[in-house]
Amino acid sequence: MLSLMEEILLLALKEEEGTLFLTATAGINNCLGGAILMELELHNRIKADKKTVQVIDRTPTRNTRLDTALKLIDSHSSLRPPEYWIPKLLKDLKPLRQALLKEMTEKALVREDEHQVLIFFTQNHYPLRDIRAKKDILDRLHKVLLRGELPNPRTEKLIGLVSACSLIYSLFDKEDRKEALKRAKELTAKDILTQAIKKASQE
Repeated sequence: MLSLMEEILLLALKEEEGTLFLTATAGINNCLGGAILMELELHNRIKADKKTVQVIDRTPTRNTRLDTALKLIDSHSSLRPPEYWIPKLLKDLKPLRQALLKEMTEKALVREDEHQVLIFFTQNHYPLRDIRAKKDILDRLHKVLLRGELPNPRTEKLIGLVSACSLIYSLFDKEDRKEALKRAKELTAKDILTQAIKKASQE
C-alpha cells in the first residue's frame, strides 16, 4: 500500500512529462508535510485540533519518516497548532520531496530522466512507469467525488490533500469539476489537517 505522501505526489505528476501540474506547484510541499500528520493521525499516534497537535501514542509505526516526525512533535517544549508543524516537518525532514521521488523510482512507480536546462544546468523529471497505480487512485477518487460512494478514512484524507493542492482542476474533466469540488468541500470542510494545509499555503 502506498503512503498518502506517495499517492498525492503521484497524482501531482504529469504522466508523460514527469513534471508537476501547474496547479500543484505552489502547494505540493505543504501537502507532503500535511500528509505526514495525516498518516500519524490515521495510525492513531496524534490528535489534532485547531490549536494543538498532541501525541497520544508513542509506539513506533515502523516507518522511519513517520517515527522521526512523531519524536519531533513529542519532544517539543509546547503544544503547537497543525499549521506550525507543516513547515517545521518540511524543514526538519528536508529534502522530503526528493527523497520520496527517489523511493518511488526504486519502487518502479516513476523513472528518473535528466533534462538539460540552458547550457550549464540539468533538471530531473519523473515520468510515470506504473500508470495503473495512478489509475487505481483516480478510480477511488471518482467513486467518491462523482458517484457518491462513502470514502474510507484514508481516501477521505487523500481527498483533503487533493483539495488543498488544487489538483481537482488537473485531474478531472471540465464537465466534472464543479461536482467534484462541491463533494470534496463537503467531505473536508471539518477536517482540521486539510484546513491547516490550506492555511499554511496561504501564509
